[in-house]
Amino acid sequence: MIEHRLGILVGGGPAPGINGVISAATIEAVNSGWPVVGIMDGFKWLANGGSVPTLDLTIEMVSRLHQRGGSILRTSRENPTKDKNRMRNVLNSLQKLGITRLITIGGDDTAYSASVLEKEKAGQVNPAMAVAHQKSGVNVIHVPKTIDNDLPLPDNRSTFGYQTARHLGVEIVQNLMEDAASTNRWYFVITMGRKTGHLALGIAKAA
Repeated sequence: MIEHRLGILVGGGPAPGINGVISAATIEAVNSGWPVVGIMDGFKWLANGGSVPTLDLTIEMVSRLHQRGGSILRTSRENPTKDKNRMRNVLNSLQKLGITRLITIGGDDTAYSASVLEKEKAGQVNPAMAVAHQKSGVNVIHVPKTIDNDLPLPDNRSTFGYQTARHLGVEIVQNLMEDAASTNRWYFVITMGRKTGHLALGIAKAA
C-alpha cells in the first residue's frame, strides 16, 4: 500500500480564506492517515534547490485556523515555470520532502505552475523532466484563489477571497461617497484586477 504525504503551499497575493483551505485540507488528510507538510513561502524555497522550511500540520494546530486572516504558510510570487532549472529544483525538492500529493493555493501564476507540474508528470512539456517527476510521484491539485476573480471557474463561480474583498471595498466606497457629498469633492478609487475589472465593477454596483 502506497503511503501518501500531503504538501500544501500558497502562492500569489494574500486573500481572505486561505487559512480555511489549509485547515480543511489538513483535517481531511490527517483523518485519512496522511501526514501533512506545510511548505513555507510558496514555490520560493522549492525553486531555490536548497533547504526548504516546512511546518508539520496537525488537526490541533489548524482546528481554529479559519478564524485567522492571512496565511499561516506565508506566500510568495515565485513562478518557477520561467526557468527550467528552477522547475527542476521544484521537482527534486518535492521528492526530497517525500511529498506524493501537493495542494497549491493561488491565483494565475500559481495555477499555471500547478498545471505545468501535472503536464511534466505526464511528459507533455519536457520528457526529460517528466522522468524525474515520475520518480517523485507527485499529484497536484490547485485551489483557485484571487480577489481579482479572473480565473474561469465552472458555473461562473467567484474565486474565494473575491466576495470578502468586494464587501470590504463597498464599505470604503460608501464612506467616501458620504465624504464626497459633504465636501463637494471627487474621489478616484483604484482596485486590483490585472487585466480585468470584476472587483471594481462589483464594488461600484454594490455601493
